[in-house]
Amino acid sequence: MLFQYNGGASLLHRLGPLSKLIWVGCFSLLSMAGDSTLHEAALLAVLIAVAWLGARLTLVRQLRAMSFLIGLGIPYFILSILAIREGHTVISWGPIVITTEGLDIAGALTLRIFVLFLTSYIYLSTTDPRDFVQALNLRLRVPYRFAFGISVALTFLPLLEEEGHTIMAARRVRGQEPPRGLRNRLAYWSGYAAAVLVNAVRRVQQTALAMEGKGFGAYADRTYLRELNNDRFGYICAVIAVIATAVLWWSL
Repeated sequence: MLFQYNGGASLLHRLGPLSKLIWVGCFSLLSMAGDSTLHEAALLAVLIAVAWLGARLTLVRQLRAMSFLIGLGIPYFILSILAIREGHTVISWGPIVITTEGLDIAGALTLRIFVLFLTSYIYLSTTDPRDFVQALNLRLRVPYRFAFGISVALTFLPLLEEEGHTIMAARRVRGQEPPRGLRNRLAYWSGYAAAVLVNAVRRVQQTALAMEGKGFGAYADRTYLRELNNDRFGYICAVIAVIATAVLWWSL
């Protein structure tokens, strides 16, 4: 399961969830500020280095996590090239016109998808959902019912991923391979999506019954078994990240 928290002792694991959330926001703003392929490629290279050195996520694991975006990125890149006609013409063949500016902007838009995904992936891999809920409730004073809902959503991601693998394996055992033809494939994958959705609803019902049985939400405040550590170093890193983002934003 790729999209789940993985415990560790790396630098990013030791930072608080709110500090890393500010860091994610800074990288997202920098990604939105640039509109060139070189800018987005530089951000992606920095993120890969941060994930490797700061979170101990190997290059193989990062590539495996981003591999499913290739199916989205290639069509998006092609459509963006065809839609942008400004700039010097590189190739012109009937209604198809490819320009240098179109290539640059299309590359930037496609790489931006990978940048935003990798920032979120690093955050999910290095942040315990329980610490995230505690920080929202105790630091930002977010009602614990809302904070726990976010935690459940993060927890369900790996569970749904595992459910999908189980359903796919069960279909293969029964000899139900993806058929040929567009209509047959749509029917096959719609049934697969429906099965995942049914299992998701079942898990939501089980969680709701368990919460109701334990009296969740009966009191205005909630106590925690885990103690939230003072994240002074994380706050310093967050301030540095905000200042660096402001400087880079102004210089772009």
